[in-house]
Amino acid sequence: MTAEPVQTTEPETAKAEDLPEPATDSPAAASAGPADAPLPAQEPVQAAAPLEPAAAVEPVPAPADSVSSTPAPAVTDNGGAPAWLSQARFVWPRPGTFQYDVIGESKGIRFNANGELVWLHDGVNYQMKLDISHMLLGSRSQTSVGTLGNQGLQPKRFGDKYKQEVAAHFERDKGLVVFSASSNPQALQAAAQDRLSLFAQLAALLAGSPELRQSGQLISFQVVAAKSADIWTFQVDKQETLQLPVGSLSTWKVSRVFKGSHDQTADVWLSPAHGYLPVRVRIVQSNGDLLEQNLRKVVGQ
Repeated sequence: MTAEPVQTTEPETAKAEDLPEPATDSPAAASAGPADAPLPAQEPVQAAAPLEPAAAVEPVPAPADSVSSTPAPAVTDNGGAPAWLSQARFVWPRPGTFQYDVIGESKGIRFNANGELVWLHDGVNYQMKLDISHMLLGSRSQTSVGTLGNQGLQPKRFGDKYKQEVAAHFERDKGLVVFSASSNPQALQAAAQDRLSLFAQLAALLAGSPELRQSGQLISFQVVAAKSADIWTFQVDKQETLQLPVGSLSTWKVSRVFKGSHDQTADVWLSPAHGYLPVRVRIVQSNGDLLEQNLRKVVGQ
């Protein structure tokens, strides 16, 4: 994909919250108030202890012709649990830092920005952080912390910050997702992810379960944002070689299945050479706002 030239100077009226990101809430929620209205206050959150990057199991990509020719069903009737979950195997990507060139458009403003995804784990716990920053527009960050288990990543907390932070808390003992910006919790489903951890979950799942690496395969699970949760279905599209700032990479393209006019589209290109972590992500909102991240550099893997 070739991005159009982007102006590097924005009007002085641009604000930090104009930065879109891969984890926005629904359009209805986003339009509930003015862009610079104060966000609801939340309880103080203790920072997670730093993780020491530990040696991880090497992903072993399977040849394309070694996988089954019949896609497995996306979900079952067993309480909405994904059909793939009972057979799923996970191979965690090696810890590392991914730096991206970011191209975006928000409210008619085109911009270039910098992106950085940090992925750490010690085989038991994980931390993820995504920062998107611009000299004039400011920065926006997302964080996800949790554990690693037989259902893949099990997030404990997802944070989304551009002025103040709002967060979703996964209370697994109660079977609920609790939101700092809402008094209405939602039921927590099996294999649920947040808007950031989903990238590492897809990576570990495709690395460890080669039978899922086939065109047309559907992978569904609950995805939690800072203020809401919904079921997302991803379709494995095809293998594709990308020319990126970091160089030429072989990838698997995975796309969110479009459900309706208010949905955002999400296309993700996962690199076997980097543990199936994303090397390109393209998000388009229903209002036309877009964000595209293209891998520029990898540190630590």
